[in-house]
Amino acid sequence: MAVNYEGDIFAKGGSFSFRRTWVNYIPAVTQVDCSFLDNYFKPKAYGRLGYDRKALFRALLLKKLMRLSTTKTLVNCLQYSPILACWCGFHTGKKTPSESVFSRFEEQLSQNGINTVMGEICEKLTIEILKKVDATSEVVIDSTDIPAKETPSTETETGAAYGYRTASAEETSIFYGFKAHLAVVNMPVGPLPLAARVAPANCSDMELADKLIKEACEFYKNVVGKAPHFYIMDAGYDAEAIYSQVLELGGQAIIKLNPRNQKNRNKDHTSDGTPLCPAGYAMVYQGTEKNIGANKFRCPQKCGQQVTCQGECSNQTSYGYQKRVYFKDNPRYFCSPHRGSDNWQKIYNKRSSIERLFSLLKCHLNMGNLTKRGIEKAFTDTMLCLITYLAVTLTELKRQKIQKAA
Repeated sequence: MAVNYEGDIFAKGGSFSFRRTWVNYIPAVTQVDCSFLDNYFKPKAYGRLGYDRKALFRALLLKKLMRLSTTKTLVNCLQYSPILACWCGFHTGKKTPSESVFSRFEEQLSQNGINTVMGEICEKLTIEILKKVDATSEVVIDSTDIPAKETPSTETETGAAYGYRTASAEETSIFYGFKAHLAVVNMPVGPLPLAARVAPANCSDMELADKLIKEACEFYKNVVGKAPHFYIMDAGYDAEAIYSQVLELGGQAIIKLNPRNQKNRNKDHTSDGTPLCPAGYAMVYQGTEKNIGANKFRCPQKCGQQVTCQGECSNQTSYGYQKRVYFKDNPRYFCSPHRGSDNWQKIYNKRSSIERLFSLLKCHLNMGNLTKRGIEKAFTDTMLCLITYLAVTLTELKRQKIQKAA
């Protein structure tokens, strides 16, 4: 049985460009409200006070921002650059923390109760960003691999497991570790995280899809004031339950059909959900009647197509034979816009936004370079990446606003 780490991130944020050097974004670490740490790390009644936990947390964000692969490298940077230590909040007249201090602090952050509260930071940053940028109604859901740096084992206690990188594409590439499942909303400034979970690699995308959809919808509705319209996913999420869930939430699932689920397809319509006329030809899509939740199709011959028809439909009117298909009858094939239309493909193409986000998180913020063992630490590392991403986004938006004002 797969172990699911129920760590929720209710976060939305913006996008930023790494064409500028990371030095320009150092002030981003000061945008993060670390007051939640005061509830978990009380001052000592006796002995040495130790290092400021808020400064240690900001230093971990700086480590992500600078793409430092090890804690030892971070310690060296803080020792030889008092400016960096000052930005994090360390006292310039005292010795910077050692590697063991950071290791103990990261261990404490990974404890239940603390790592989940870190989602509140994402929520605050997201709300602030949404006040500056209008959101679209397109939610994209996908997952990415996080390889574990430990000896593979079938009886591991860390939660890591074997899994496929893209099971829906029938890839044979197997990795050992975890998967980060994200739900993002497309924005003019880039994709913004709405909800996230970290699970073992053998946990399929569909197992967590219902939770991501529900959490993303609730958070989006609370902040924006309305529910998302489209939920865009790849063929790995092609399941009847997901289509029905999205329909109940007042949205429309835009999901690529999985070829493995085409064996028992209804013979009354084509592979993309276009109904066939009595003569066996694909009918012509004529639009959506949203008031009744149906797509309208018309006789191909009356629409100008060259087909051989012997009058099987028994319709002699000038408009020709017409048919309506209702979304609730088969939400997997029938949707608005129609699956075979250009508008459907145009919306589905926007799914690539989450791929760019994964690339940014893994290549620029080292999310794919997990050096700690355990699913709790994997979740904490993912949280640090998302917090850094949102903090830098907010900094960049403020910088652009100042430039426009000047």
